[in-house]
Amino acid sequence: MPATTRRELMKQLGGTAAAFAFVAAAGPLAAATPAVAVAAAAGGTQAPASPGAAAATRRVRGLIARLTLDEKISLVHGATDPRRLGQAGYLPGVKRLGIPELRLSDGPAGVNVTQSATGLPPVATLGSSFNLELARRYGEVMGREGRTLGMDVLLAPQIELSRTPYFSRNKDQSGEDPYLNGLIGAAQVEGVQAQGMLAQAKHFLANNQRLHEFDREKPENSYDFVVDDRTLHELYLPAFEAVVRAGVASVMSAYNHLNGEWNSEQSTTLTDILRGELGFQGFVTSDWGATHSTAALEAGQDMQMWDGSFYGEPLKKAIKDGSIPVAALDTAVSRILGRYDAFGMLDGSRVPARKKIDVQAGARVAREVATQGAVLLANDGGLPLSHAALRDLALIGPTAGQVATSVSGERAYGFEDRLVSPLDALRRSTKRKIAYEVGVDLTGTAVPASAFPKGLTRKSSGTNRTDKNVDFVGDKALPVGATAEWTGTFVPPTTGEYALKIQGWGAAVSLSLDGKELTTAAGARDSFARKWSSIVPTTDGLDNGQADPVRLTGGTSYQVVVKATGWAETIAERGPVQVRFAWVTPQQRTASIAAAAKLARRVHTPVVFAFNGSGGSVGGSGDFTTLTLPAHQDELITAVARANPRTVVVLTTGCPATMPWRREVGTILHTGYVGQEGGWSTADLLTGRANPGGKATVTWPKKDTDHPTLDPAHPERYYGVDGVVTYSEGIFTGYRGFDKAGTEPLFPFGHGLSYTEFGYRDLSVRRAGEGYEVSFTVTNRGRRAGAEVPQVYVGAPRGAAVEMAVRTLAAFDRVELRAGESRRVRVRIAERQLSYWDTERGHWVRPEGRRAVYVGSSSRDIRLTGVAR
Repeated sequence: MPATTRRELMKQLGGTAAAFAFVAAAGPLAAATPAVAVAAAAGGTQAPASPGAAAATRRVRGLIARLTLDEKISLVHGATDPRRLGQAGYLPGVKRLGIPELRLSDGPAGVNVTQSATGLPPVATLGSSFNLELARRYGEVMGREGRTLGMDVLLAPQIELSRTPYFSRNKDQSGEDPYLNGLIGAAQVEGVQAQGMLAQAKHFLANNQRLHEFDREKPENSYDFVVDDRTLHELYLPAFEAVVRAGVASVMSAYNHLNGEWNSEQSTTLTDILRGELGFQGFVTSDWGATHSTAALEAGQDMQMWDGSFYGEPLKKAIKDGSIPVAALDTAVSRILGRYDAFGMLDGSRVPARKKIDVQAGARVAREVATQGAVLLANDGGLPLSHAALRDLALIGPTAGQVATSVSGERAYGFEDRLVSPLDALRRSTKRKIAYEVGVDLTGTAVPASAFPKGLTRKSSGTNRTDKNVDFVGDKALPVGATAEWTGTFVPPTTGEYALKIQGWGAAVSLSLDGKELTTAAGARDSFARKWSSIVPTTDGLDNGQADPVRLTGGTSYQVVVKATGWAETIAERGPVQVRFAWVTPQQRTASIAAAAKLARRVHTPVVFAFNGSGGSVGGSGDFTTLTLPAHQDELITAVARANPRTVVVLTTGCPATMPWRREVGTILHTGYVGQEGGWSTADLLTGRANPGGKATVTWPKKDTDHPTLDPAHPERYYGVDGVVTYSEGIFTGYRGFDKAGTEPLFPFGHGLSYTEFGYRDLSVRRAGEGYEVSFTVTNRGRRAGAEVPQVYVGAPRGAAVEMAVRTLAAFDRVELRAGESRRVRVRIAERQLSYWDTERGHWVRPEGRRAVYVGSSSRDIRLTGVAR
């Protein structure tokens, strides 16, 4: 019986080199690596396809034969970098054999090390551009700068699917559609690896929420995530298949349990699927701290990060006592060295690193991404700003006065001297006086001495003294490296909701109330610290730790503890210890909103900038708990809109937000997080120097529970039941789920307006090989140049053996058109986009029958309909 799937062929060919040779032939990988690749299969090495490959194979085999056991083990687990460059991971190499060190840097939005690199907008903003060439250039910036900064592997792209809107890392990936997600990811891989930098795609597999994902203290309390085989293949594997075809060097295994096993220990996913079905030829690294045993090595995880707690001495012991065969270690080392050789790291042929970062080149890409990724959600004529509006304009909101580059870590912070706020960019580009109110004060004021009736006891260097409050900043800062702890009684003056903050620099600082730690700031990692505890630093340049809002009772005593631990000498930018315990009282919050509304009444047009962060507040790494904007911003927007009907809202968010004020606001621009150049891009978009052309990569629900994963009837889908999160929605998440349920979204997938209008006509659908060519004409009917992203969806056939999506994205293009210009657009629908995964037979099946072909400006804005026969 002939084999019809890659997995069946692997079984018939015994997992040998011949099987991998077939895999490569059946699904050729793009030539994204700079040198000929060599891959070690699970039991052998791929048969060389050229003299270069043969030489690489001999080179790796020769090294394996000469490496000692200790040297082999040193190549499969992380260690401490003696140079302390601030990267995430390090392998020491083997100098006597010419095997170089390997340094791994966090992505997925820029190079995150001690030295500065371009602060790119996050991948969610990039994805909204629907621009694959721009995604490749985005990757080029990261690869080029990573090499300059001494890095070898970039932990990017992140290609999980945005399954639930509560996932705090949705900002780091390109949305809810697997086809788009894969193409954006593959383009980044091509850009990164063309610079001689290895890309590492993450996180494999079905790693789509932080809630219950992984309990570091008690791993046994982590939930199991149950996903059926069809859903895995149709939604969560396509992006990994796309990056494998692009030649990705490495894949990172995820933290979570999947179908009963840790992702790091699954031979089914790591070996059978990733290497067998998808033809992956690189090495697999654990997420940091996600390894649980030496058994992971035999399952197909080649490298443990960040240390050797399992792949160090325990692995050496297991090999010596025979419980782990040395062949398994040789296979892992072969895969790792195979990628070294593919990138010219063993023979000196690697693409040379540039000596200096081209700051201007990186800035151009960052600005273009922020511009092209902006999505105009609604427009009743408020944008672009009119001459009348610019003559009498007000900006409101903290992310108008400071640029919201992104939130949390795993990104490049950017060049601080290039961080220009939208307010300053507008003032400088228009040469006009623009009024401003903060509306929501994220900096606050130092808690005054009156709130500490007995003062605060400061313990420092073995001595005690009494301070009136904690406000040691600027010229009142403590000495470099100082460590101090303040304790005492805190008595708020009135009852209500308080925003408490701990702010600092030069020291790791924390705030606790009645024995519970509320927030921290300015913690250092390895050799550096960044000001990213909140969406923006304080207005005077401190890291800004924000506690969740807390209700306090006036006149009640609370025990407060503030700690400051001065940075070690190894930390870059070490300086005087600055620390401040700050607050926004209920009265201050009310006054700020009132001041914003008062300003709105007296100007022609108020523009309110609203933000969110992770964890349902303004910082942290946990999932969202609500799509409601934090910090009373709905109250702010409502007050401003009622004061002035010409209110414009700019959303600097990394995910959808609910809009109880939607009927009162006619113009809404979603810029997302905008990177280091985002002040300028936002100014361009508001004034019309740039025309928004981005499209929503996720469906925006009217309310949280409209989303398929947050349906109250299915708590197993996100919150989990009895220790299990079940993807019971199957393939029907995102727009597929909204279509199936007939739920009207706030804004649909693919939605995005422009300052011009586009017409569609003359649809043609014809056979092209195993798929179809779809062509149509798009015309810019307006008076401005602009970009449109025409999207092609296919409908479900009648009588399919399984339920298929009402519409599935099958192709798209981004078209730049001058005013009045028309262009014939031609796209291909591949057979895969017409197929479903047959779980019984274990392969793709294309159902018979005619298929509707829809062409439109979003998944719900269909302009043309045809038939694929």
